[in-house]
Amino acid sequence: MKRLAVLLFLGILLSASYTLAAEEYYLKIRIESRAELESLTRVVSIDNVIDNEVYAYANEREFSELKRLGYGYTVLPHPSTLIIPEMYSFDKGVWQFDTYPTYDTYVDMMDSFAVAFPNLCVIENIGNTVQGREILYAKISDNVNIDEDEPEILYVSSIHGDETTGYVLMLRLISYLLNNYGTDSLATRLVDSCEIWINPLANPDGTYYGGNNSVSGARRYNANGYDLNRNCPDPEDGQYPGGTRQIETTHIMNFGGEHSFTMGFNLHGGAEVANYPWDTWSRRHSDDAWWIYVCRQWVDTVHLYGPSGYMTDLENGISNGYDWYTISGGRQDYMNYYRGCREMTLEISATKMVTQSQLPSYWNYNYRSFLNYMEQALFGVRGLVTDVGTGLPLNAKVKVLNHDIDNAESLTDPDVGDYHRPLAAGTYTLLYTATGYLPDTVYGVTVANEQGVRIDVALSPVPNEPLVTYVTNNGGLVDPGENISMKITLGNYGGVSATNSTGTLSTSDPYITITQNYSTYPTMAAQGGTGLSIANYQFTVSAECPTNYTGQFQIAVTADGGYSTNVPFSIVIGQPVEDFETANFTKFDWTMTGPNGWIIASSPVYQGTRSARSGTTANGSYSQMAVTLEVAQAGNISFYYRVSSESGYDYLRFLIDDVQMGSWSGTISTWTQASYYVSAGTHTFAWKYTKDVSGVSGSDCGWVDFIVFPQLAGQLQIITAALPDWTYGLAYSQQLQASGGSGTLTWTDDNGGLVGTGLSLSPSGLLSGTPAVTGFIDLQARVTDESTGDAHKSFSIKISPVVTITTASLPDGEVGTAYNQTLAVTGGTGTKSWTDKNGDLAAKGLALSSDGILSGTPTQAGTVSFVARVADAVGAFDEEPFEFDIDPVCLCGDADNSGVIDVLDIIYLIDNKYKGGPDPAHPECCDVNHDGIYNLLDIIYLIDFKFKGGPAPDCIG
Repeated sequence: MKRLAVLLFLGILLSASYTLAAEEYYLKIRIESRAELESLTRVVSIDNVIDNEVYAYANEREFSELKRLGYGYTVLPHPSTLIIPEMYSFDKGVWQFDTYPTYDTYVDMMDSFAVAFPNLCVIENIGNTVQGREILYAKISDNVNIDEDEPEILYVSSIHGDETTGYVLMLRLISYLLNNYGTDSLATRLVDSCEIWINPLANPDGTYYGGNNSVSGARRYNANGYDLNRNCPDPEDGQYPGGTRQIETTHIMNFGGEHSFTMGFNLHGGAEVANYPWDTWSRRHSDDAWWIYVCRQWVDTVHLYGPSGYMTDLENGISNGYDWYTISGGRQDYMNYYRGCREMTLEISATKMVTQSQLPSYWNYNYRSFLNYMEQALFGVRGLVTDVGTGLPLNAKVKVLNHDIDNAESLTDPDVGDYHRPLAAGTYTLLYTATGYLPDTVYGVTVANEQGVRIDVALSPVPNEPLVTYVTNNGGLVDPGENISMKITLGNYGGVSATNSTGTLSTSDPYITITQNYSTYPTMAAQGGTGLSIANYQFTVSAECPTNYTGQFQIAVTADGGYSTNVPFSIVIGQPVEDFETANFTKFDWTMTGPNGWIIASSPVYQGTRSARSGTTANGSYSQMAVTLEVAQAGNISFYYRVSSESGYDYLRFLIDDVQMGSWSGTISTWTQASYYVSAGTHTFAWKYTKDVSGVSGSDCGWVDFIVFPQLAGQLQIITAALPDWTYGLAYSQQLQASGGSGTLTWTDDNGGLVGTGLSLSPSGLLSGTPAVTGFIDLQARVTDESTGDAHKSFSIKISPVVTITTASLPDGEVGTAYNQTLAVTGGTGTKSWTDKNGDLAAKGLALSSDGILSGTPTQAGTVSFVARVADAVGAFDEEPFEFDIDPVCLCGDADNSGVIDVLDIIYLIDNKYKGGPDPAHPECCDVNHDGIYNLLDIIYLIDFKFKGGPAPDCIG
């Protein structure tokens, strides 16, 4: 559909605007150190950095500032002037995506997709540019007009107007998805399973700077001379790092806010590399491992189909954005930080405007990766978040605990309630929150690469009362033999403020003695308010307490309105720490690699008198210290670091299992803490100082101190989480489990809690016997090894009374009338399940459900006999025989249905059989001699009964 009015207006506008557009310069700038990039990026728009040469764009104002600052530069030919592009319009016939479209043709092409595929594609103009051109998006989905439970994907190209390779490739991708739907399996799956948005041209004013009929003379900036990829709100530099907000940027922001995009990319040219977040700062994205995985997958696939040397810039085709060069106001960081969309920047071609004949080749190099990357939105964790009562979708947040930082949480689509969270392979804990609802935590979510896990969550509204939980304490590291004074922070997630709150601390742990157990709390506001205890709690830890030991506590909390609750929490005692105070590396089994290993330093130190310092490192080399440890329980590793290095070139890096978790460069002169989540299992932790091929700055090293590891294996600990409840009189057998320690382990009932209960704990840890009491059995299990290790853990087992059917009898029923009776039971453990032991009920039209409901419609009269059996969750059972009658629907011999047997019934039968009288209402009740036939013999039988003392009627029923 031709947009004639818009295009006529556009032509008038353009004729007036060309002379007003500012000059745009393409420059090569020489720098002495990468440290200059931090300031230079705020002056010009950096395009690429190769060694100490910076390629950049500048408008008149930026160029004047560059000269004022005294930078040396060379003005280069603008990249868009290096070729004379061949243009295409519809009047040239079938387009093979081997030329560049005119602007009018581009608009018509986009419209034609929707016309040709109305059920799969719609075209949306999200707003007009400075010069009135349309910013067009193609939406592709199998139900294109319906918002569904599926990830939203956003592909954008040419936000820099002179980077046009991606422009044509995105038009071709739209065509490919639509024309191959139903024939290509992957394309079909993506269209069926995703909502795909593709914007081939994000900066049409820049691309058609020279007029609508050619991309020749295209410019990087928009018509006002602004780089749109430096104009977005920035996580580090605020809302307006790129100067005046441009209309195109506003459209980007509004469009992003109207959708819930899962992931995407923006296509560029001028290099060949997959650039992943962050661009604005050096710290890594919490999903850094996933970013490296998907970027590596993209590039490795391209290497299979592209020519040698293609897409090999920087780290063989991939790079963290900041490691390449830092920018501020980029859309990649904006989409990741502010919109929850995992977006990367893809530099698709070293030449910004490739010759038209090369366009099909770049498609062949990349189209498989276009599809594969899109498919990643279907992997990881996905699901629906709804209201538990109504089932309606919620506007919720999904956070990966001990993992997500810098707004990495996923957001649901509030219209559907669906969320889609890409994640690297691993096991995670997910927290689901929504305003006005209680949070829900799902533990042990295991994710594998190239696979999806579905978790639907229904949240309950916040109750109209306080809901107090433990938040944290300020006791720091706790060691055996210490006296601890600490404040405890509680949080209130209920719908009413917790006022006049008190907290009484208690423990049953044998190694802990509480010496001050009480404090009041300030008011904790509803739905997320916290309160720090007014007084310090105090306790002592026995010197005999093993290290790496988990001490269990609980706080009895009260608040106004009669509110009370018990809040449990735990503290690791003797947590493993490396503070280098031994003056050597013998406390843990450290391994040093590189020409020079790390050394013990006496200055600077975070605490104590020593820290660790990277060894002397030559250019192009590294110094690494690493340790491999078995983590017994998921938790965090934390440490303090400092660095003094050539900024942007030489780095202190921290890695877990060869995956970089964080990196720091330049001058960080104050001790700074870093903390990272670690799953249970064996892991290698490494601190690595790396140098590039030239340059030295500062002290040229990194320092690390006070490393706190998560709970480590090797220490003896009881790993049995809980013991099952049981039923009186039923044999019990459970094996307790422990890890760590040395030699044979010996178990004991430490507090004599089993005496007189019928149960006993063997030295091998087998808890067995037949419970002889009901109620709770409290066991303090203790395990010791052959050296000095021991561990304690409290268990509570509920012993329920025997299973007993308490229903004494069942009422009679009637043929053809619905029957419903619930059998009752007392005692037993957990859910009880009922059965018809011998299967006697089915023939009678009745059945006994698993929850004890006897129901159905009896099909025949007579006596029903069956044995009901009920069993509890642990196998205890009871059986009870029942017998009841099913009565016929009428009185045998009562032919006229009057309720009595008399001479009128005989007359009624004679009239019916011999005089054409009405049929009996219940013919089965007229077969009084029980021979299966209603005839004259039944009349004679009834006469004998009434007048001659014959036998009573005997109907079949």
